[in-house]
Amino acid sequence: MKTLIIAEKRNAAQRISQILSGGKAKFVKVGRGGYFKFDKEGDEYFVVPLRGHIVELDYDEKFKRWDIDNLIELVNEKPKKINKERGIIKILWDIAKDADEIIIATDYDREGELIGVEALSVIEKKYGKKFKVKRAKFSALTKEEVEKAFNNLVDINYNLASAAEARQHIDLAWGASLTRFISLVSGRRGRDFLSVGRVQSPTLALIVNRELEIENFVPKPYWNITAKLQKKRNFTAEHANNPFWEEEKMKEVMDKLKGADEGEVIDVKKEEEGR
Repeated sequence: MKTLIIAEKRNAAQRISQILSGGKAKFVKVGRGGYFKFDKEGDEYFVVPLRGHIVELDYDEKFKRWDIDNLIELVNEKPKKINKERGIIKILWDIAKDADEIIIATDYDREGELIGVEALSVIEKKYGKKFKVKRAKFSALTKEEVEKAFNNLVDINYNLASAAEARQHIDLAWGASLTRFISLVSGRRGRDFLSVGRVQSPTLALIVNRELEIENFVPKPYWNITAKLQKKRNFTAEHANNPFWEEEKMKEVMDKLKGADEGEVIDVKKEEEGR
């Protein structure tokens, strides 16, 4: 039996193959990429790492030229899918040709589900048939998680993949139409175009607002009251009301502390950090 396992990245493919093979998997280099191979209980396993999305969305040639008059048409246009990682796709085709089963082992989230479904669709489109497909669902690349996932394979969640693909369509329509509109009306073309995006534009606004806060910041003096104490070892304590923004209140506290040579611990809290 021959099984093709599709992983999202090189490190994930390596980890999965080493766990499932007991450290016996070997890397087979093909061009700039390759795959991991091992035998187990008489069966052959091939673990192919992707580089994230191997398919991208783009518009038809008629939209290559930026024209402000066709932006509405651009928004409503259905983009086409283009194979962008041809080397990886060739490896998938070659291995899947006589594979008995395909296991999707990409990250288990919307994006990972779509990445796996894209790879599967490229294979099925090539050979014009449906393959026996299962999904390995894990949240961490630990030995326990990976072994549990491959011992309890599930079906692909196509709804999850569709949700990610819908987001892709929105991002492309939003980014392409608004980038072209802003750039054309402002006369910024070529390398000087103005890029607009669903995520990058709000993020840019946050950065600008933060920079304005920094530039307009007016420093204000404050005081912290600390005490150097000793009980088997030296340690430092801070006043519960730090920082003091009014000098008079700080001085009131300091007057009360004047001459004090000992303190009392009235409460202890323990917290665990660095898991």
